[in-house]
Amino acid sequence: MADSKNIPISGVKEINNIDALREQVGLLQGRVLEREFENGNLKNEIRLLNIELDIYKEVGIITQDISNLDAILEKFIDTALKALDTDAGTLFLIDEISSELIFTVVRGGAQDRLKGKRMSVKEGIAGWVARTGLSYIASDVMNEPLWQKEFELMSQYATRDMMAVPLKAGEKIVGVVEVINKKRDMPYQKRDIDILTTLAGHASIILDKARLFLEIEKRVDEFRTLNEVGNLLISTLDQHVVRKRAMEAITKLMNAEVGSLLMVDEEKKELYFEVALGDKSDKVKEIRLKMGEGIAGWVAEHGEPLLIRDVANDPRFYKKADDKTKFVTRNMLCVPVKIRGNVIGVLQAINSKTDCFTDDDMSLFAMFSNQVAIALDNARLYEEIKETFIATAEALSEAIEKRDPYTGGHTKRVLCYSLAIAEYLNMSNEEKETLKFSAVLHDIGKIGVDDAILRKQAPLTKEEADVMKKHTLYGSEILGHVKQLKGLMPGMFAHHERPDGKGYPMGLKESDIPMTARIISVADTYDAMTTDRPYRKGLSPQTALDEIKKYSGTQFDRDVAEAFAKAFENGDIVNIMPPSGGDRI
Repeated sequence: MADSKNIPISGVKEINNIDALREQVGLLQGRVLEREFENGNLKNEIRLLNIELDIYKEVGIITQDISNLDAILEKFIDTALKALDTDAGTLFLIDEISSELIFTVVRGGAQDRLKGKRMSVKEGIAGWVARTGLSYIASDVMNEPLWQKEFELMSQYATRDMMAVPLKAGEKIVGVVEVINKKRDMPYQKRDIDILTTLAGHASIILDKARLFLEIEKRVDEFRTLNEVGNLLISTLDQHVVRKRAMEAITKLMNAEVGSLLMVDEEKKELYFEVALGDKSDKVKEIRLKMGEGIAGWVAEHGEPLLIRDVANDPRFYKKADDKTKFVTRNMLCVPVKIRGNVIGVLQAINSKTDCFTDDDMSLFAMFSNQVAIALDNARLYEEIKETFIATAEALSEAIEKRDPYTGGHTKRVLCYSLAIAEYLNMSNEEKETLKFSAVLHDIGKIGVDDAILRKQAPLTKEEADVMKKHTLYGSEILGHVKQLKGLMPGMFAHHERPDGKGYPMGLKESDIPMTARIISVADTYDAMTTDRPYRKGLSPQTALDEIKKYSGTQFDRDVAEAFAKAFENGDIVNIMPPSGGDRI
């Protein structure tokens, strides 16, 4: 090789230029590699941002319909797994009453085995997240001291790594989201925890909105039911019907297994089961409680409602009731039924079909109790007014009968015969009620008949009989002045009409004669035939029955005559009046 000293100056410069070029090439190559690396990171960043953008779009779609919470949560987990490139995941919700985490949504190989299972918030990684409100990443789950191995055995699913974040509603932790096993054996990174935390925030908002929506929907349904029940309760003035409907409403309104109504016996200072629903209702009705005895007795004595979440451990619980009925009482709502500050009864809703009754349930039950109290009080007042009216009408009828000593007790007997007939004619309670009042007042018009005719101890002349026949018209005139009694006029006005048209006062035929009048006609005639008169002895009951059968279809309505015969054959008529005549009730 030639000595460098002998190299021309121009050659040295060329060598230096080559070295400089090589250095520049090296720098450029380094910059290219650096840019490629940056481009790679940038591309990855863009990819992740696109994924995150897609996630938010999915979340937006999810939140458009919050009426189905289960579907929302399932969609949320599916979106999270897709975004984080993960095999499996679980969304836990916290049961505040039991302090447990519920496997609400499970994805992966274990979903059929774990969905609906529960674990204490004191256990596992999810429990730690629920207690602390902090996120958790585990790259090697099997070596984590918090890992619950029994759930892995139960699920038969091998867990390598996992990530968990809390679900929060404001400052309150309502659940935990857990994702398991990153695909392609990639580890979870900070970027993943950020994405999951952001998603969990959206999920918390969704939960809050959905729960609020469902709560409002529940309250609307409850008040709708409460309104329906209230209308149902005030649609009748029959106390027994009110009480039965109240019990049927309890199970529907409170979503309870059974319900009961206990009434206060003021004389004995005891509670008795007026109405109870469920398989053991007959046995329940045999039970009586002293005031202060049992949960119901305590409520009746103190006039305060009670919500008992664990009945078996409450010292007030009357265990003999469960022993007698073989029923297991878990939880109970018990509220007083008050009228003008006085406790008249107690309502019970037993065993919520959900986890347990709540304070909101107790408030709703108290409102329901007020409706029951109003309905019962209205029914009671109606019964008192009705009884007062009947007593007044009977007193008036008896006063008229005093003018004719030979017809004593006639009104009462006609009333009893009429009601006995009604039992064989498939009449409604309302129709029987009208019949009852009509029978009591059927002869009220005799108040306008002269004593000389009414008290005559011999057969009436034609002229006298014509005057006597006017008592139906007189009665109609009297009742016509009382608006509330106009419904009784047909039975009183037409009870001397006949199917063949030969009756009075209008000569009505067949179906033109009101049913109440047809019934009173048979009852009135039977009593007249079997009652002694000064000028004749009363017929025997059997003979009177034969006469009614004989004139069935002409003087008497066929169906009514047949119903009377059935009542007679079953002893319902003879038991009212023995065959010897007179006032024997």
